[in-house]
Amino acid sequence: MALRPALRPGALLLRRDATHLQVGTSPGVVIADRPGLMALLRLLDGVRDLGRLQDLADVSIPELTTSVADVVTELRALEAVVDASASVEPPGRATAHIGFEVRPGADSLAATARTLLAAVGVDRESSSDPDLLVIVSVGETSRSAYERASLLGIDHLPVVIDEDRVRLGPLVRPGRTPCVGCHDLHRTDWDGAWPALVLQLGRGPVRPSALHPLTEHAAAVEVAAEVMAHVDGSGPRTIGRCLVVGPGHDQRVVWPVSFHPRCACDLLSAA
Repeated sequence: MALRPALRPGALLLRRDATHLQVGTSPGVVIADRPGLMALLRLLDGVRDLGRLQDLADVSIPELTTSVADVVTELRALEAVVDASASVEPPGRATAHIGFEVRPGADSLAATARTLLAAVGVDRESSSDPDLLVIVSVGETSRSAYERASLLGIDHLPVVIDEDRVRLGPLVRPGRTPCVGCHDLHRTDWDGAWPALVLQLGRGPVRPSALHPLTEHAAAVEVAAEVMAHVDGSGPRTIGRCLVVGPGHDQRVVWPVSFHPRCACDLLSAA
């Protein structure tokens, strides 16, 4: 693919002083000015390739005595210019299938997360055979949803709106990482009544949460980030962990979830 040079995304082209230009302000790249350089930089829109740029420079920038290719090579080394033709989605992102299983009352958070994912190129959903299933509920939900995903070998991420906060995780890769059953058994170790409570989950009417809208949006960002990490293979934070957002939008709590010796998934991991 032909090189299509462009100024660093989002960077302004500025004059610093009589002899220098500057690309960007964070903190910016300072470039020694020369005849025709400013005019050339204004042509670098990421659409024209080097040949087209050279043709334009020959006609409209006669004072530019250095070849366009040499100038672009120099500016790329300074990271003031990038190759727009290389601005494609990371491998695997365009083909990723992400499923959402949304329980009543959780539509707003799920919709926000989906919008964020679509904005970064993860917008293909599959309900039958997803690479990752995000299960979103208001309050702890019936464990049958997680058990079904595990039996089908589907990676899944629980997202639970729990009163005024949201819990993400643990993200489960069946047979390879601790599951929700492990999480429940660890909780049972310090709360002997938890098994009785688990049997009642998902049976009653959905009650409105006390989740602040800003906290909901912050949680949606974290959901999108976990999905992205899964798709890109960079390692989601919620593998073997739970991440809680709230009650404030800037509050985060993380705790580990290890394999529990009484959980059957631990046997699978050792096989």
